[in-house]
Amino acid sequence: MKPKQKPCSRNSTKHAAKPSKSAALNSVNSLFCLIAGYLIGGIPFGILITRLVKGIDPRTIGSGGTGATNVSRALGKKWGIIVLLLDAAKGYFPVVYLAPLLMPEHSALGGMLLAVSAMAGHVWTPYAGFRGGKGVATAAGAMGAINPMSLFFALGIWLITVVIFRFVSLASVMAAIAFPLIAWRIEGELTPIVYGGAMIALFLIYTHRHNFKRIFTGTESKLF
Repeated sequence: MKPKQKPCSRNSTKHAAKPSKSAALNSVNSLFCLIAGYLIGGIPFGILITRLVKGIDPRTIGSGGTGATNVSRALGKKWGIIVLLLDAAKGYFPVVYLAPLLMPEHSALGGMLLAVSAMAGHVWTPYAGFRGGKGVATAAGAMGAINPMSLFFALGIWLITVVIFRFVSLASVMAAIAFPLIAWRIEGELTPIVYGGAMIALFLIYTHRHNFKRIFTGTESKLF
């Protein structure tokens, strides 16, 4: 005779339901991370400051970007540094404060979602016709929050590249490529930080595609 199967108890049914509820909650929280990162990253500090100080849109001059480099061309280095810090803050603070709040059990994943979406917000800002900057400072801020040691070494790569080639765009992309490789070395395995860093690097390669064309044609501006 076949052994009688024990009927499922209410407790076992509750335990079986928990993973699905947890997965649904994580999906909702992931969506919140993407939306929050995008809206925060989209704050166009470069446009706001340039318009307030000089009454012009930085997208109509120089490289057409809204980041620190182009703002420096319009307003000078002091204002460029201010925009640099504000844009970096858009990547740093959401990762530090919102990731543990929205995804406490998966804060590393939440941090990466916030980082990438903040960059997307900076590049395609919803507050200024979806035309923003290239996302370098925002990416650096997010990287500093995610893995400061990897960012430190990546900045070293940035400095070396600038000194040798004098192209800020090339240096930014090289540093972004170096970040996930350095993080992989430090972490010792392929973690969400490494995967997220790789996504950021691909993102910056895409946003700098026109800079690479200008480098190859000899029309890209040099730092000095």
